[in-house]
Amino acid sequence: MRKMALFILVALSLLSIVESKAQSRKELIDSLSTIDPEIRKYFPRWRICETDLQIQIFQAFKLIGFDEKLLDKNKIELLAAPHPDAYQSFDLLLITCGRAVLNSAEINSNFGKSLYDILSGEGFFARRNNPPATELRARDYCFVEIPPDIPVSATEADAIINFLKPTNVTHAISLSLFEQSLKIGKSGFWISSIIGNDEVGLPFWTAGQSKIILQRPLYTNSDPVTSTRIPYLINAYMGGAYRLTSGINPEGTALSWIPSRLLNSGPVGKLVAGLDFNMPFHPQFGVHFGVELPMSQTRREAIDEAKYAYIPMRDDVVFNPDDYRSGHPSEFDLKNVTTLLRGTGQFSLFYCLWLGENKGDYENFFRFDFGMSYMEAKEYGVYRDVKNFASYIEPNGIDGLKTYKPNEFGDWVFAKAEYRNQAIWPFGLSIQYSNQTMLGRVYVPLVNWLYIEAKVATLLRGARPYENKTFFIISPVLRLTI
Repeated sequence: MRKMALFILVALSLLSIVESKAQSRKELIDSLSTIDPEIRKYFPRWRICETDLQIQIFQAFKLIGFDEKLLDKNKIELLAAPHPDAYQSFDLLLITCGRAVLNSAEINSNFGKSLYDILSGEGFFARRNNPPATELRARDYCFVEIPPDIPVSATEADAIINFLKPTNVTHAISLSLFEQSLKIGKSGFWISSIIGNDEVGLPFWTAGQSKIILQRPLYTNSDPVTSTRIPYLINAYMGGAYRLTSGINPEGTALSWIPSRLLNSGPVGKLVAGLDFNMPFHPQFGVHFGVELPMSQTRREAIDEAKYAYIPMRDDVVFNPDDYRSGHPSEFDLKNVTTLLRGTGQFSLFYCLWLGENKGDYENFFRFDFGMSYMEAKEYGVYRDVKNFASYIEPNGIDGLKTYKPNEFGDWVFAKAEYRNQAIWPFGLSIQYSNQTMLGRVYVPLVNWLYIEAKVATLLRGARPYENKTFFIISPVLRLTI
C-alpha cells in the first residue's frame, strides 16, 4: 500500500508541474484535499482510538469554529502520504472528525507541532516525557488501519450540484455515450460535448445533433454559508451545435437495439447559449435561460441523401411550380420529406435543497425546475436533379410541408425533479416533463469511478412523424477526479 501511495503521489507531482512549475512538495500535499475517493483510498488511512488524542482533536476542531453538531470524537479518521525522508512517519493530508474535515494546510495552521508529530509518527505519544534517544519514532498510540478496499465515506458527501461535473475538485473528466466533459484547474471552466437535446425530451441521437459547450463562471459566491455548495452565482454557457449523421439505420451495429433516428439537424450549425443565475440573497434559488438558434435559414442546398432520416411521403406533399421562386432545373423529382430540428429554448426557475444541510449532511440532494420550453421542427422536401445526378433539400415550391411549434399549453410547460444520494455509493435519478414528453434518467455505481446511466423518453401525446413513441438507451459512465 505504501508503494501504491508513493506512485500516486509521484503521478500527481508530474501533473502539478504542468499547472505550476514552482509548486513545492508542501503545496502539492496541501492540494490533495480533493483527490478522488477511488484513488484516495489507496493512501494510508487509520482511525484514532486513543482517548486522549480523540479529545485533543475534538477540541481543536471546536476551537477552529466547527459546529459541535458536525463533530464526533469517536469517528476521527486520518489520511496521509508516506514521508520520503523519514521511516515510519507520514505527511497528514486530511483529518476527519465526524462530518468536519481539515486538509493539509488547515492542519498545519491549526494543530500544534507536538500534536502533529504524534499523529504523523514523527513524535512519541506513550513515552513522550522520556523518549529513548536512539529508538525509531512510530505511531505508538491506539489506532486502527483502514484497508484500501473500504470506500471513503466521510468526505464523499461533499455539497455539489452536478455529480458528473463536480465543483469540489481541481481536475475532472466524465465520459459516456451522452456526454464527454472535462474540467482543468480551479477556475470552474468546463468543456463538454453533448449528444442530443434532453431539455426538449430528445435524448441521444433522437435530436439529430451534437453540441460543444464551454461553461465559464462569471461571478463568485462570497456567502460563507453557501459558497462551498454553490461556489458561483453566475455560470455562462456558449457553444455550437452541428448535424449528427449516425443513428439513421443502426442495424448491424452495437446499438442495433436502439430505435432509428427520424429527426435531423439542419445543414447549417446552431448557436448555443445559456445562463444560470443564482440569487445573491438566497443562492439555492435561481433562474436558468438557454437557447439553441440556427445561424441561418435553410435554403436549397445539395445534400448526401444517405445521411438524412426521412418520414413517409404524404399525398398532400406535392411540387407547386407556381409557388416556386428560385429557378431550379425543369427535371424535378420529389423523392422524400425530411424534418429538421430548428430553434429550441428554456426559461425556468430552480431550487436546490440538501436534506440535513443545517447539520452539515449533504448526502441527499434535490433540485426542482419549473418554467417554459420551446421547440420548433420544420419539414423540407428532398428532390433529385436527374440531369446532374444531385440531391437537394428544398424549403420552397412544395405544398403540404408542416412546421411544428407549441400550440397547446402542455407544449410550453417545463418541469424537472432530480434526486441524488451521495453516501458511500452515490446514485441519482431525475424525471422531466418537456414538450409533452416524459424523460427519466438514472445512474448507479459499479465502482467509485465507473457508473451505468440509463435514459428513457416516452411521449404523453400522439407521436408526430419524426418522433419515436418511446426511446431507451443505457451507457457506461467513466468519472475521474483529482
